[in-house]
Amino acid sequence: MPKRKKLGKEKGNAIPPWTLHDLRRTAATGMARLKIPPHVVDRTLNHTSGTIRGIAAIYNRFAYLDERRAALEAWGRYLNNLVTPAPTNIVELNTAR
Repeated sequence: MPKRKKLGKEKGNAIPPWTLHDLRRTAATGMARLKIPPHVVDRTLNHTSGTIRGIAAIYNRFAYLDERRAALEAWGRYLNNLVTPAPTNIVELNTAR
């Protein structure tokens, strides 16, 4: 395995090595923080044996497309607010789901 270059070395802040799977874990954790139901997060990550188990997993074939779309839009807004914070005198109101 090739040695990874440490980013941010010029400032003394090395970024630890990460993989694409870390982004999935971060998204799942972030969506949980945003109060997205676990079964929607599981379906968003394409997990087939997540929180819906047993008989429910066999019979519940619903795709939760609208809920997944809303979850990803909420996650996108969260990330966007991290990189482009709103001015301090403006308060963003949550929209109804």
